[in-house]
Amino acid sequence: MVKKMLLMITISLSLLCYAPIANAANNGQIPFPGVPMLRQNPKLSFGGFLKAHQPIKIVFSVGASGPQLRESLMNAALVIRYLKSKGYRYKIHFVLYGKAVLAADQFNGKYAIWTSLLRALNKHGVTYSVCHNSIEALHLKSSDIYPFMHIIPAGILSVTEYEMRGYSVIVNPNS
Repeated sequence: MVKKMLLMITISLSLLCYAPIANAANNGQIPFPGVPMLRQNPKLSFGGFLKAHQPIKIVFSVGASGPQLRESLMNAALVIRYLKSKGYRYKIHFVLYGKAVLAADQFNGKYAIWTSLLRALNKHGVTYSVCHNSIEALHLKSSDIYPFMHIIPAGILSVTEYEMRGYSVIVNPNS
């Protein structure tokens, strides 16, 4: 009898631990590696503005490989979760320049922590540009850049180009 009760308690606890993940998937939540599942408040909205202005176009301008990159990647994942849950179309692009290009080097083990998230975002339509000037300045090889990333002549000019195409530029300078 005691064994049966322990088994039932274990199963119940397992289901409780699994329930948030299952509910998140049912609510349109997409699991991204290293990005917490946050509940969306259905009472909050943008008053129809985003629905009327699709696709939502965002370019993340990232020049640092530490907290700035982490915050930008997490913000992109959270934005995608929200937009997909509403059925909104989007275009999200990252321009990596400066030391952020270190995370684009697929053979740099120090930045391997970002690999799965970079790939997961790419699978959900996120594109990447990597600054050739920074690749050269940091003595990297162009052939070592992830194959799903595009090398461009200059990162800052790429950010300018995307802004001129109607993308909103996001910079996380304080991170």
